[in-house]
Amino acid sequence: MRIPCDLHLHTVFSDGHLTPTAVVEEAYAKGLSVIAITDHDTVAGVEEGIAAAKRLGITCLGGIEFSTYLREEVHVLGYNVPYDDVSFLDEVARLQGMRRRRIQRVVEKLHKHGIKLVVHDELSAPTAGRAHVAELLVKQGFVRSKAEAFDKYLGKGAPCYVEGMRVTPADAVRLIHAYGGVAVLAHPYRFLQGDSLERMVKELVPLGLNGIETYYPNYGESVRGGLARVAVENGLIITGGSDFHGGEGGTTIGCADAHLDEKACQLLGLTKC
Repeated sequence: MRIPCDLHLHTVFSDGHLTPTAVVEEAYAKGLSVIAITDHDTVAGVEEGIAAAKRLGITCLGGIEFSTYLREEVHVLGYNVPYDDVSFLDEVARLQGMRRRRIQRVVEKLHKHGIKLVVHDELSAPTAGRAHVAELLVKQGFVRSKAEAFDKYLGKGAPCYVEGMRVTPADAVRLIHAYGGVAVLAHPYRFLQGDSLERMVKELVPLGLNGIETYYPNYGESVRGGLARVAVENGLIITGGSDFHGGEGGTTIGCADAHLDEKACQLLGLTKC
């Protein structure tokens, strides 16, 4: 049996455009049985999302997406994380502090390049990131689109790029496991290709990596097949999600056509399989 799901959803608590309740309601309208709120480096929206899901009779996993860096940027999804555990929240707050310092440096670089971005409280949230800076650049007329903002100023190799947090993928996997969660490598082909992907998986499996996000927007059959092969060879579960943020031109909830098999359901503690 395959359970339709979307285990990669963002809300206003990071760089999404909808509240957790609105995200859950949209997922319910799409007929999804299992979802996960996975905001960047925060679990602030999880409690609201779980409560909304319970009202509608679907399952919402408490999740998070850690932004990490080793040889390249890597994102790690954590599921069933303890969103109300004080010590876990302290660890997350430490990572948020690193994120804030990065954004401060980005704004400083923009100013040095003559981009006098006016910042009030738009970047004050603990999870403010480059996407928020890009939105300000568009709003204040420095660029025409977020894509242009990344191409000209914020993307890797651009003049105002600042290296990501020095939290490693191994750190994220260890943290997720230390608190009883399930660790999954997010959208592998965004940052990892070929040998680098397999090398990363081999490094993380002994530390407790549990799965690979195989269903993802624009991943065709050949890509999914390749990722599934890596998962099977390493004893990992297969998950997927839309990486939904909302807003114009973004992905839609459920668009990745992701499903969970029995092995994944068991590991995630789901009883509907």
